[in-house]
Amino acid sequence: MPDDDDGDMTMSEQELQERTLLSMEEYLALDEEVERESEVVEGHLVAREPRERPHQKTAFRLANGFEVAVLKYRSAHAGSRGAPCYEINTEVPVRLWDVPLTIRKPDAIVHRCREQFETLEAADAVIVTEVVSRWSQSRDRIHKMGEYAKALIPHYLIVQFDELGATIVEHYALMGTDTSYFKIGITHRDRDIWALNLTTPFEIQVGWPDLAIALPA
Repeated sequence: MPDDDDGDMTMSEQELQERTLLSMEEYLALDEEVERESEVVEGHLVAREPRERPHQKTAFRLANGFEVAVLKYRSAHAGSRGAPCYEINTEVPVRLWDVPLTIRKPDAIVHRCREQFETLEAADAVIVTEVVSRWSQSRDRIHKMGEYAKALIPHYLIVQFDELGATIVEHYALMGTDTSYFKIGITHRDRDIWALNLTTPFEIQVGWPDLAIALPA
């Protein structure tokens, strides 16, 4: 006679794998340093790529440019009812989806306003930016680009840099109901006046001097 208890204990490979995937509760319980230096991809904890000071500075300068644009937008819409509220962050977790859990940390992000300690969701993100380093080419151009598009984040920027600051800004966006990005434009430091010149979701103009990182002579 078959043992019913043994039958209950049997677990498929898929169920076993699902049990090993990280949940949101487990992610939030991670050691602070581990959480800071990790992302979650399809339920698996992955280390973030090394980020040298020029990389960090470039992301910081771009976030400052976004901040200036947001302040202008807020001033222009002061007292207006129904105007969306935006804010800027760097390297904050954005939950793209829950099953399996996927959390990325863009170098810079424009997002809709949320309470200070609430986890950002993909639906909150308006513009996500990745600064490309020598370690992150395939991750930023293939994996993250596909994930951000799948999560329906409207705009994606890829920024290249050198020792002086940003050199190229690539702008991708969703069009219609597609879940793949279209290249909207690309700007070059040695060719274009503006590094970034957007009218949507609101006016954002960032010049190349704003993204300079070299120390004064």
